[in-house]
Amino acid sequence: MRMVGKKLSLNLVNQTNESEYVDDDGDLLTEDVGEVEESEEQEVTKVRTLPLYYVDSSKCKIPYVDPFGPDTLAVYTPMKFETCSNETALVTPIFNHNMKRYVLHINETLATILLNSSDIDYNCYYLEIVRDQAHDSYNSLNRKYFSQGFVVPHHVQGLVVTCHKFDNDSFVLQHDGYSVIQYVPPPPGISNLPGKRKPSVIMFGIDSLSRINIRRTMPKTYNYLTGSGWYEMQGYNKIGDNTFPNLMAILTGYTPKTAKELICDWDKDGCLDRIPFIWHYMKNASYLTAMGEDESGMATFNYCKPGFVQQPTDYYARPQHKAFEHFLDKWKCAECEMTYCIGRRITSSYIYDFGRDFVNRYVDERPIFGLFWSNSFSHNDYRMTSKMDDYILQYMLDFETDGVFEQSIMIFLSDHGSRYGKILGFESGFLEERLPAMFIYLPPWFRAHYPEFTKALQLNQNRLTSNFDLHNTLKHIIELGGTPDGPALPRSNDCPKCHSLFYTHDPERTCDDAGIPEHFCTCVPYKRLKGKWASRIAPKVIDRINEYLERRNLSEICSTLTLSYIHRTEIKIELEENFHDEMSTKDVAIYRTKFKVRPNGADFYATVTFNNVTENVDVDVETISRTTSYERDATCVSDKMAKLYCICKSNVRD
Repeated sequence: MRMVGKKLSLNLVNQTNESEYVDDDGDLLTEDVGEVEESEEQEVTKVRTLPLYYVDSSKCKIPYVDPFGPDTLAVYTPMKFETCSNETALVTPIFNHNMKRYVLHINETLATILLNSSDIDYNCYYLEIVRDQAHDSYNSLNRKYFSQGFVVPHHVQGLVVTCHKFDNDSFVLQHDGYSVIQYVPPPPGISNLPGKRKPSVIMFGIDSLSRINIRRTMPKTYNYLTGSGWYEMQGYNKIGDNTFPNLMAILTGYTPKTAKELICDWDKDGCLDRIPFIWHYMKNASYLTAMGEDESGMATFNYCKPGFVQQPTDYYARPQHKAFEHFLDKWKCAECEMTYCIGRRITSSYIYDFGRDFVNRYVDERPIFGLFWSNSFSHNDYRMTSKMDDYILQYMLDFETDGVFEQSIMIFLSDHGSRYGKILGFESGFLEERLPAMFIYLPPWFRAHYPEFTKALQLNQNRLTSNFDLHNTLKHIIELGGTPDGPALPRSNDCPKCHSLFYTHDPERTCDDAGIPEHFCTCVPYKRLKGKWASRIAPKVIDRINEYLERRNLSEICSTLTLSYIHRTEIKIELEENFHDEMSTKDVAIYRTKFKVRPNGADFYATVTFNNVTENVDVDVETISRTTSYERDATCVSDKMAKLYCICKSNVRD
C-alpha cells in the first residue's frame, strides 16, 4: 500500500508479519516495514506495518491488536502527570556508606521557610513502625525526638517523621514516611564468577496492564523495554481471573484451588506461611529477599485473606505502607478512584523507592530477589497508566544508572489486563483482559555465559507461554551456579508440561499444554452467533450461579440473579475449521456468552460447554468472569470468590 500525504499519522497500513533481524548481542529485533512515497514539498512520517499475530502456529493463533485502532481512539485521551507536592523533604534518611547506617538529615533552610522565621525553635521526632505479626499489619512505638545527624538504630525498618513548632506540637511543619533498608553483610562463600554466579531477580509489577495497553498508554516505557537485552513474551497468556491466581501460579506453581486441596486452606491463619513461595527457595539458595505492594487494603495476600503470620521475606514493606496510609494525608486526583498521593509523594513511589533502595544496597555483592508491585495507578482505569509513562521510565533509567542491569535479571510484568470499563466493550476486549505485559531482561554477562538460554528465550517470545513457565524459570535461575549433582527443585505442580523459558518451547503448544484454562485461552477464535437459539445458554449459566450461591449458604443474603439481556454469544471455531463457513448447529460445542443480570446490572462473561440436544450447560462457576465492579454490590460477604457473584440484598439499587 502506497500512501502520500502531509504529516501522516496513520497507525495501520496493512497487517503482515514483521521482518526479523538479530543485533550484535544476539537479540531479536523487529522492524516495522512500511512503504511511503515522498516529495520535496511534503513531510511524511514513517508508516507502521503491524503483524497479524503475537503467536502463529497450527495450534495457537493469538491475534495482534493495534493499540490505536479506531474504537480506542474514539474514547481514549492520554492523561497528564500530576505532582503531589512542590515541597522538598524536611527530614531525609541518608545512607552513610562508610558507617553502613542511616543518618537523619534535617533541611534547616526549609524549616526556616516553613516557620517564616529563623528565630523560632522546632522539634522533630519519629515513630518507629514495627510489624504486627498477628494481623500482618503494623504497630507504632512512642515518639523519639532527634536532632541533626541522628544515627537511626539498626533494628528500625520504618519511620514516620514529624517536625513541629517547639511549644506547639499541633503546629506541624511536615509529616513524612520512610522505609529503610538496613544493611546486613553477605554470608561467606558468595561467588561472582560467571559459572558459579546466581543472577539477582527483580520483579517490577504493575497491576492490570495488558501488552496492548502498555503500547497505547506508556509508549516511552514500552520503547525502553524493547531495547537491547530485553525480551517481550508476546505469547504470554494469563491462567486466572484476577491477581491472586496469576501471582500464585508464578510464585508457587499452584493454582489457589490445588494449593487449598493439597497444602492448606489459605483462608485460615498461618496457611500462607506453609505454601512453598519462591522466596523460600531463594532464601535457601543464599538470596536476600524483599517484597512490597501498595494499596494495602487490596494487597494480593491480604484482601479477603488473613495474610502472613511470619514475615515472608527479609525485607517486607507492608507494615510501613499501612502506617503511611494511616498517618499521612491521602489525596485522589480528579480522575482517580484510588489514592494517588500519600503525603508528599505518589502512592506507588513508597514501594518502588523501597525496591530501588533494596537493589542499590545489595546488588553488587550478593544475589537478591525482590517483588515490587503497584495497584494504585492502574487497577481501576486503563487510561491512568498514561499519567505515569515518564514516571515509570525514570525508575528504569535510575536502575540503569545505578548499574542494576549489569547484574540482574529484571522481569517487568503484570498479572492481567483491564478487567472492567469501556475497553472491554471493544472487539479486542477479550484479548486486552487475558494478555498481560511481560518483559524479561538478561544482563550482558548472563547472555555471554548462557547463549543457549538466551537463544531459547528469544525463540519463546512468539510462542505460547504462561505463569507456570515463569515459575519454572525462577526455579531454573536458583539452580544456576549450583553443584552438578544437587537435587532439582520441584517444577510447577499444576502444569506438568510447563518448563523454564530458558528451554525452547514447542511451537505447536496448546493452552492445555501451558496450563491455561479454556476460559482464558486466546489461541483459538470464537465466532459471534446471530440466531436467537443461542440465547438459551445465558439463562442456564445464571441458574448455575444461583445454585452456586445456594450451595454456599448465601441465598439468604445474596439476591437471586435473573437475565437482563445478552451482550453476545460466540461459538468456538477450531483452527482446522474454516472460520467463514456457514454455521451448522452442533450437538455439543464450546461457547462464550456475555450477559447482564438483574439486580444492579452486573455483567458476566462465561465459557461453557453446551449440549444443544439436552440443553445442559457444563461450567465451573468460579471461572465465570465478573466484568463490572462488585465493590458496591457485595459488602455482605467476605469471601473474595463469592463477592464476584453475590448481589447483596442490602445493596440492591434497582
